[in-house]
Amino acid sequence: MGSKKILVDAREFSHKRTGIERFIEGFVDALAESEVTDQVILACFSRDFIPFKLTDKKNVKTKNIPTAFIQSEKALSDCSRRNINLFISPYPKLPFFGTFCPSINTIHDVLDLTHPAYKKRTRVLFDTFRLKSALKKADLTWYDSVSSKQATEALIGFAGKKPKVRHPGINEKFNYIDPENENSILQKYGLKGGYILVIGNGLPHKNLGVLLELSEKLTRQPVFIGVTQEYEGYWQSRYPNASCIWIRQVDDNDLPTLIRSAFCLAQPSTAEGYGYPPLEAMACGIPAVVSNIPVLVETTGGHSLTADPYRPETWREAFQTLENEKIYRAQVIRGLRWTESLKGRKGWTRHLSDIAVLLGRKKVKRNG
Repeated sequence: MGSKKILVDAREFSHKRTGIERFIEGFVDALAESEVTDQVILACFSRDFIPFKLTDKKNVKTKNIPTAFIQSEKALSDCSRRNINLFISPYPKLPFFGTFCPSINTIHDVLDLTHPAYKKRTRVLFDTFRLKSALKKADLTWYDSVSSKQATEALIGFAGKKPKVRHPGINEKFNYIDPENENSILQKYGLKGGYILVIGNGLPHKNLGVLLELSEKLTRQPVFIGVTQEYEGYWQSRYPNASCIWIRQVDDNDLPTLIRSAFCLAQPSTAEGYGYPPLEAMACGIPAVVSNIPVLVETTGGHSLTADPYRPETWREAFQTLENEKIYRAQVIRGLRWTESLKGRKGWTRHLSDIAVLLGRKKVKRNG
């Protein structure tokens, strides 16, 4: 059948550990270990940014491209000319100068185009144009959730040639074990177990205020991980008396332990495209409390407790519900069962099957 080469836009890798970075890392790991392709080429700004677990694979190659916008967009297009069978974009766009092979683009969400806090940005018209163009040109479009697909259809009027809802997999390091060095990791960050954990960059749609307003009434302290300096200041200026802990950055290898040491994870977002943290917590055996918005109910399979993102008291009620040991244990079991099929390479089976169809190869069988 001949060698099959897949080019992946990997410019997102920058050690910031964004959701898109996690998407690329998990997806490429599964892709490289499958029979779908013979070689994966990562177009990136620097090989140094690529996780070792990917660069250590013999069939994964890197291609450095310029960091400047126009030059990087042209480089992606040029790369797609060179005996490439498929181009994959982890973004809701394709290279500005087009691709010279079949392509897939990925829509995690369209929040930056629709949310009141962002839609007045100067780039909205340009980004909307690129989204619309990608939907017309891509041979297939992946959506992280039904909600992201519906939001795109409402904004653009259509969802692409072959829209597919494909829930991303989660890293298998998020699992239900008792780490030997748990106490030393907690001490490293000045923490004691049993806190309410919130993970994310703290952008306005993350809606941290609903928990900050409530913090002094809670019996367990909220811990916010990953909020940038800018948005930590944003929330502190609005809730100066909040009782909480801010941890701007953690070692990626420490995160599973910090999750397992929590009482629960909370995600009070008013909008999302998918939502990794609740799933990662559930996979670690920690219950999640999420906003009762459709996307988070969908991606957690209805196996998390929910609360109203606009009513702080409902969050306190949910946390109090989890203090019941029987209910807590039931939520743990439900979460573990739901996330089992999403963990590791088996979580990407449907993505790989889509690629196999495009490349004329056999569909991938699901393991586990």
